[in-house]
Amino acid sequence: MELDAFSFNKHFIHVGDARVAYYEAGTRKPVVLVHGCPFSSFIWRKVIPRLSSTFRCLAPDLLGLGDTETAPGADWSLPAQAMMLIGFLDALGLERVNLVGHDHGGAVAQLIAAEQPERVDRLVLTNCEAFDNWPSAEEKPFVLLTQLPLLGPLILRLWSFPAIFELLLATASAVKDTRVLTPELVQGYIRANLSDGHRRAKTQRFLAGQLDPQNNRCTLDLLDGLRQFQRPTMIVWGQDDPHFGPQWAHKLYQEIPGAVRLELLPDTGHLLMEEKPEAFALLLLDFFGQPVEKERLVTSAD
Repeated sequence: MELDAFSFNKHFIHVGDARVAYYEAGTRKPVVLVHGCPFSSFIWRKVIPRLSSTFRCLAPDLLGLGDTETAPGADWSLPAQAMMLIGFLDALGLERVNLVGHDHGGAVAQLIAAEQPERVDRLVLTNCEAFDNWPSAEEKPFVLLTQLPLLGPLILRLWSFPAIFELLLATASAVKDTRVLTPELVQGYIRANLSDGHRRAKTQRFLAGQLDPQNNRCTLDLLDGLRQFQRPTMIVWGQDDPHFGPQWAHKLYQEIPGAVRLELLPDTGHLLMEEKPEAFALLLLDFFGQPVEKERLVTSAD
């Protein structure tokens, strides 16, 4: 499959035994954007241009996804992802960053905030795995299908066809407005994780981790640390996400002492950076660039 412009401009850096792919644009204070599962840094392509005139944007591919490569059998668990991200910051000489996490990337960001809060300046969590909410009841059947003996690889191969993958995203309610499922989006998502046998095998193994009870427990085990996280935190949530509904946004907002803003985006599903990139970017610019108000703020952004 032809390489899209975003992926063509990725950089690579070695973090331990992993060759981590990442996209970088802009200068000044760093903002690290962490994608979810089974996506890649490609999901930030609409947000980064809106931030990069003000911030140095860094968007790595997680272990097991996108263009990041690891040794066979490498650990891709949630703690391993957090360790990779810390190693990524170390390799770039970054002591503290603004951190944005979506979906599985939000779980990674929570783990860093809970265990290494000194590495985070400000934190943004959006439509993410948290507490005991993953895999969601809506997505679990799709994950289970990929793990079926013999049939799993065939199902993933079928998903590599654009028409079928577009239908999958629509059926799985990845977005509220299916008009955003453009050929550019569909092809970019397929290229990252489904476009050849190697990438499909990686995706299958990564999805197996979504069903690992020990991995799932990480977002519960980190709560003691997260409840002590005092750095300014904003929760931004697509209000019509059937996987991780707004009740999880409210719960995170209540549990994190540093949480000062809760922004709910109406008529927006799980992939809010695809449906509302401008609104999302404006919230990030405002939050990262302005003093934090003493009173906690809860709004619904149009």
